[in-house]
Amino acid sequence: MRFVVISLLFNVYWFSAALGPPSFQWLMVAMLLGAILYDRSVMWAIAVLTPVGLVGDSLLLHTQWLAVEAEYVVMPLWLLLLWLGFCSFAWLMRELILARAFWFMAALGSLGGASSYWAGERLGVLSFPESIWVTGAVLIGTWLVYSIILINLMQWLQHQLDVRSAATRREP
Repeated sequence: MRFVVISLLFNVYWFSAALGPPSFQWLMVAMLLGAILYDRSVMWAIAVLTPVGLVGDSLLLHTQWLAVEAEYVVMPLWLLLLWLGFCSFAWLMRELILARAFWFMAALGSLGGASSYWAGERLGVLSFPESIWVTGAVLIGTWLVYSIILINLMQWLQHQLDVRSAATRREP
């Protein structure tokens, strides 16, 4: 049930970014705060996981594999918020993600992540300056790299939090 609720909430979050920039950004911020209140370790996940997507998507934008109409310095605010929300969602789903075979989850992340850009392109939030086939291959490869890095970082962060929790329990 937890998986269904969190997944539905993330879809509301994603559609707020895809359909509503900038009118729904307040909702995205409120949902991020809700995720942090639900599980405070989300703050650690945001700090550790989000830079992967911010750096990667900034490169995709600046090398013109992706195009958006909005003016931005590094990336549009809606895309920054989307990465914050995605990393929060992934962290809240970490038990499910980390319990599955690594390469299965990396492949699933590769296809799922790339398809979200395709959906964003279909909704008119971004465009692909190159053909859909070439861009699709680049996005699948990019998301395979993102997935591998993110899963490894989630494993590392979970270990760090487990060690910290164990040390706290042992203190008198």
